[in-house]
Amino acid sequence: MEPAPELVAILDRVFESWSRHDADAVLDAISRHAGSLVIGFDEREWWEGYDTIAAIMRVQILESDWVESEHKPFDRVVAWKEGTVGWVSAQGQTHLDTKQYTHRFTFVLHQEGAYWRIVTWNASLAVSNEDALGRTMTTSLDDLLIDVHDELPPATATASDGSVTIVFTDVEGSTELMESLGEECWLELLAWHDAAVRQQTAVFGGTVVKGQGDGFMLAFPAVGPAAACAVAIQRALSGGWAGLTVPVRIGIHNGNATAEGGDFFGRTVVVAARIASAAAGQEILVSQTVQEALGGAFTLGEVKSLSLKGLAGQHTALALAWR
Repeated sequence: MEPAPELVAILDRVFESWSRHDADAVLDAISRHAGSLVIGFDEREWWEGYDTIAAIMRVQILESDWVESEHKPFDRVVAWKEGTVGWVSAQGQTHLDTKQYTHRFTFVLHQEGAYWRIVTWNASLAVSNEDALGRTMTTSLDDLLIDVHDELPPATATASDGSVTIVFTDVEGSTELMESLGEECWLELLAWHDAAVRQQTAVFGGTVVKGQGDGFMLAFPAVGPAAACAVAIQRALSGGWAGLTVPVRIGIHNGNATAEGGDFFGRTVVVAARIASAAAGQEILVSQTVQEALGGAFTLGEVKSLSLKGLAGQHTALALAWR
């Protein structure tokens, strides 16, 4: 999949045309395919086929009091495409009868020759879960992350012998990346990166001990799930964000550590952090302890001898293949 700014342009053009009461321009964006579908705000607004859609929309566009002066840009827009299929979703605010409503639109589009045309149009007005379902539900990722952060690492973060596998992740060159993108885009990239890391950690039974700006400290009860999670994280991020490569480096070490106040402390943690710092972007480095515990379950590269900051002597690390 890839971002699709041309589909955002279609969305804007449709609603600008609607605000000018230009029915022909709006309907030109609708596919003539018999399976074309428009789902509106009203429960009766389910229209199938271009002829039905065109007949009703021509009347509704004339009836609409959403004039051009009231048309405001959407405050959230997401658009992607793959092959000849694309989709764009948008959210904005509408003022009607002194009240403000949050409206949402999703277009599914199909490329027909040189043109993209809408095959499914879905419109909705946002309401609270309390109003719709009669109950409160978690709706914010921030709320979810706060809940996770407030939890102490569960007993399953450590093995029966008291050992723990610590994984550190970090975005290489994050400061330069932030400067080149600008703060707003950088925060969007971080949100995408954070969601991917947290999702894979949960899938492989790990614990997010803490986030550290552009990286994480993770804990696992065994080296196998930790290594598998590291591979999954790199694969999840390998497509990049908005076409931009995000060079994440990962380090893994296993040993005993002190658990206190929702965190882990000790030499095992320090070694894992230093190994991550020694990795290159899009690389996973594991300690010799982890390599021995994996027992050949993963493909590893040549042995590297590293001098780790603050730790005496040379330390062995190996790159874990994930591509």
